Amino acid sequence: MKPSKALELMQYVLRGGNSPFLLGGTGVGKSAVVRELANRLADGAEVVVDEINPSDNQFGFIDFRLSLYESVDLGGLPYIKDVDETCVQGRAFLGNLPIGGRGLLFFDEYAQAHGSVQAIVGQLVYENRLGEYSSPEGWHIVCAGNRASDRAGSNKLPSHVVGRTSVIDFEHDTNDWLAWASENDVHMQITGFISREPHMLNVFDPKVTTPQASPRAWTRLSDTLKTNPDISLWQDIAKCDVGETAAIEFCTFVSLSDQVPDLEAIVRGEDVEVPDSVGILYATIVALVTVIREASDLKLVEYFENALDYVSRFQTPEYAIFFVRSLVSAKPELKETSAYAKFKVDNQDLTI
Repeated sequence: MKPSKALELMQYVLRGGNSPFLLGGTGVGKSAVVRELANRLADGAEVVVDEINPSDNQFGFIDFRLSLYESVDLGGLPYIKDVDETCVQGRAFLGNLPIGGRGLLFFDEYAQAHGSVQAIVGQLVYENRLGEYSSPEGWHIVCAGNRASDRAGSNKLPSHVVGRTSVIDFEHDTNDWLAWASENDVHMQITGFISREPHMLNVFDPKVTTPQASPRAWTRLSDTLKTNPDISLWQDIAKCDVGETAAIEFCTFVSLSDQVPDLEAIVRGEDVEVPDSVGILYATIVALVTVIREASDLKLVEYFENALDYVSRFQTPEYAIFFVRSLVSAKPELKETSAYAKFKVDNQDLTI
């Protein structure tokens, strides 16, 4: 199930008082989708991380990477206490579970956790309590984990976990990721390359132990490229995150930037010939978005309208959609222009 559909489904599962479990491959964006779910559930409230008692105008988000925890971290430390002159066992909790307000409790890497940790979380999921601890009514629980077949140190999910959660088979989706990437300022050269070569978004082989391309790996590479390393280092840098094959193809795409048409002439509205090569078309869009993002406020709308007229002459509408989506994420004020409104109407049957 693609991320956008999983996000929609999770909201209904939570409304029904149940806990969704995202089951999918490594680095495909499960954590990002859960964070987006928290933003939607917050409904305008401030999302505060690791806050166990958020205020009325806040929404808590606590992320447990269960593979890093032991049973006492969640289940508390046992101790002996005196109750009516009788010694009974109590548990001293560590103050990391919610005690009030509302929020989202995310148990990630579930399948990689020790069995004792899985058992404790299973009780919390099913009964909303752990011994003397009870989860506040305003908090929801979401779980996520990798499949055993992904060889990510994961175990087969216990049957009681499958029976207590709504298991969602999570898969990556290029269009969903590109929309997310535009909103989260992923490097334009990367989004341009993935738009041209969508099969390169996720190239996972459980038998390979060297870096491989995945949504998480491309996002990590984006963060490095934003530090503006010399172009001569890009292939070596990319190899560290997405592997040698993807790095070579990515840098081959980047090299096409030297062959794009006259960008200044395009944004001035002059008649410029449209290239024939698919690679150069995508490279042209990437370059145009960069030019327009750096334009002054006085030139912004003019450059956008002229560039959109030019890009709309490309072979299929997907090019213009990629151009518009990439640009309005960085410059949301362009959504108020007549050119954007007309483009939305003309392409209402397509995802923008």
